[in-house]
Amino acid sequence: MVAAHQPEDVKSDTFDCTDERSCLLEAVEGLKAEAFDIPDVVGTWSVRDCLAHLVGWDAWAVNALERSAANMPVGPFPTEREINDAAPGDWAERPIDELLNMLRTIRDTMAARVSRLTDEEREQKSLTVDETQISVNELVDGLIEHDMEHAGQIRTWRKTQGV
Repeated sequence: MVAAHQPEDVKSDTFDCTDERSCLLEAVEGLKAEAFDIPDVVGTWSVRDCLAHLVGWDAWAVNALERSAANMPVGPFPTEREINDAAPGDWAERPIDELLNMLRTIRDTMAARVSRLTDEEREQKSLTVDETQISVNELVDGLIEHDMEHAGQIRTWRKTQGV
């Protein structure tokens, strides 16, 4: 994939954040509607469940960033297990077009929010996840890795299933 031109007002890791989301969306491009619901893509999850899981993580992150920007208490974040358990149920029942649109727009919202932060604000360990203090940059890096992990799992599943 050829990387898109990076806008001047977007910092590199926020661009990476939206670029990796594009890679994830490419992993599901061309899937027929019924293929989104075939189980066992990631554990027992279908592609739809996996995508809903990613939207759930992004929703938690955007909420934390918005609360931080408004000088409201951020946390604590739910545990990783709590987010993993809740996210598919919150989003998996949505129509696939709505889910795919949310995957696109929520990451753009996050990148825009993060790009308004100063380098110092991005490096400050201001968020708590599973009792560990992390910075906004570490959160963004984790979400990028999360997209790459699930995009790879979906691609592998597609090859083995021939879909």
